[in-house]
Amino acid sequence: MSLSSSEKKYSAPALEKGLDILELLSKDSSPQSTSSIAERLGRSNAEIYRMILVLEQRGYIEKSEDTDGYQVTRKLLQLGTEHEPIKDILEYAQPIMRELAEKTSMSCHIAVESQEQIVVISRVETPSNLSYSVRVGYRRPIVNAASGRVLFSSQPTTKKESMIKTLSKHHSDDEIQVFIKECKKVSKQGYFRAPSAFVMGITDLSCPIIDTDHAVAALTIPYIQRDPELMGIEEVLDELRSAANDISKALTYGIVRKL
Repeated sequence: MSLSSSEKKYSAPALEKGLDILELLSKDSSPQSTSSIAERLGRSNAEIYRMILVLEQRGYIEKSEDTDGYQVTRKLLQLGTEHEPIKDILEYAQPIMRELAEKTSMSCHIAVESQEQIVVISRVETPSNLSYSVRVGYRRPIVNAASGRVLFSSQPTTKKESMIKTLSKHHSDDEIQVFIKECKKVSKQGYFRAPSAFVMGITDLSCPIIDTDHAVAALTIPYIQRDPELMGIEEVLDELRSAANDISKALTYGIVRKL
């Protein structure tokens, strides 16, 4: 969303158009046509046509294989994860995540906050033939995500207040109140555990990755019940909590201190 004229100090119309397009496509999981993008942004096709071509040429957006619509690529995510602190965390977490996947025979992933959403920035597949996983780049509203509840619950009060202001722009008061109530339970437990609201047969297990006094990410396992059961859900949760704790112990103000 673009800022109102009263909030702007400087203006760069071409840049704003490009950012508006990227923000729109990032928040919508379905590909959008040029005319749809123009309509939703309140602009003419001519205004955004060249901008779309440039963004496509630079690799930030691409045409969907199934439709004529455009969607964001992973280039923005790649730029974000190449930021040194995030890159260091992911590099340190990878072997821990691989060991977690091998022990539990479950896939796992790391998600971070992205405005009113969570975004998955890393995942590790299980060596098992049967699993369920979430792709890198996957987004979900914070209020609807296991990772979102964990990330919110492990923040200082001032950060929570800031997040609520952002979330209130996208969700009703009732949705926010339900979300806060669920997060209070997470705060007491130190983890999230509940049946997935989106996939039958999956139980979401999620734990915070803590840097000093707040969560910088959430480590999550979409637990799938199998017959025969290779590892019970309680054992999987224990392994997940241990892995998240191992990553957390290495973090101090964004710096990874390898143990």
